[in-house]
Amino acid sequence: MKNEITHTKNSEPGQGVQSVEVGLALFHILAQQGTAVGLSDLARQAGMHRAKAYRYLISLARAGWVVQDPQTSMYSVGPAMRDMALSWLANQDPIRLASAEAQALALSVGETCFVAVMGQNGATAVRVCQPGRAMSISVNEGATFDARSSATGRVFAAWGDEANRQLPAALRREVRSQGLAVVEGDHVVGINAVSAPVFDAQGHLVLALTLVGPASSLEASAEGTAAQALLAVCRRMSTALGFDILTTLQAKNPCGAHTQTV
Repeated sequence: MKNEITHTKNSEPGQGVQSVEVGLALFHILAQQGTAVGLSDLARQAGMHRAKAYRYLISLARAGWVVQDPQTSMYSVGPAMRDMALSWLANQDPIRLASAEAQALALSVGETCFVAVMGQNGATAVRVCQPGRAMSISVNEGATFDARSSATGRVFAAWGDEANRQLPAALRREVRSQGLAVVEGDHVVGINAVSAPVFDAQGHLVLALTLVGPASSLEASAEGTAAQALLAVCRRMSTALGFDILTTLQAKNPCGAHTQTV
């Protein structure tokens, strides 16, 4: 794939430094590769002469943005990229991100969606988003969820700290293999729930997103439409929080609430 770097004059004098823009564009092409790449291939994709690309790579390497394998002479992203990613991730607000996603999911699926975190009294709802239709399940912010009998609690028991892993081994394996927890009206007759985890850059569970609704409209199946939509949203949030970003970079550079049971 050719991703040619174009050289255009600025619309006004003093707007930016073209050499910086060209260097960053070359780096962006390198970062998109997903693996180490040779000079000739990189220059070809950039639509740049090999010698010119080499000069830019030297400068980028001096600043830590690019590293060259001495054995293969291949280029990959350097440690400065990881540092920048960590800095950016440190400024992300998981609750704010999840709240926006929960509202959008509630409206698209047509079921109540809430954000839960691990609190002193267990898994706790901190944001609740209603679907905007007459028949929906009400969940109170501040409500806590049982580790074994609720979908939300099972997520924290399956992926949380060892102290919070209160599930039987077989059930824990089932939840983790599905990627989410499902409860089918076992304790609240006629109410189903599905819940999925969201991870940070270090792979730690930071929150759960849960859909809850009447059994007549919310399918209690890990393969159901709502469950798969929930899973996709949670995976996207995990990526936004760096769960996949830093793993990819490392591969590129081996240098008083009540308890509810939904």
